Amino acid sequence: VALPCRLPEFDQIIQVVCVASRVASFVACQLPAMASTPQSLGSSGSAMILSPVKTPRTVSTLLSPMRSSKHKESKLDHRSLFKEGQKHLTPPAADATRAFYESLLEENPDSHIAVRYCVEHGVLALDAHKKLLKKYNHLKEKGAFNISQKIKKAVEKKHKRGLHTRTLRTS
Repeated sequence: VALPCRLPEFDQIIQVVCVASRVASFVACQLPAMASTPQSLGSSGSAMILSPVKTPRTVSTLLSPMRSSKHKESKLDHRSLFKEGQKHLTPPAADATRAFYESLLEENPDSHIAVRYCVEHGVLALDAHKKLLKKYNHLKEKGAFNISQKIKKAVEKKHKRGLHTRTLRTS
């Protein structure tokens, strides 16, 4: 697209941007070898005003943030804060699903789904969690959370009822 007329200010802006990009590329290439003073960047003062360049850092200071971020990640591993039996991150207190299951557990302490949610998400305080964990483990051993075991029990129950009703009809 051709412009009908070129403004002299436009040419000046392009020159300043070119100078700034040259200075930035020079700084990137010379960063480890440069001194820590901004005067060593050259004599293009106008470009320095328009595109400020941070004071150069040495290689060791450039690598230190990477080392510290790895150290912070190991400190912030939330899995180390999990309670026994917890599988998921604890939802925030304002979460609607959490509020539903907590209220369901208060109303019906024997609710399988409420027990499972509260234990696997670590919703309750530690002492209440330990009490609920015993109930959760008992239900888990009985097969309350395993669908295949539920289906197997239902089929056996239906089969027993079928045999019982056949014996009553024949007698």
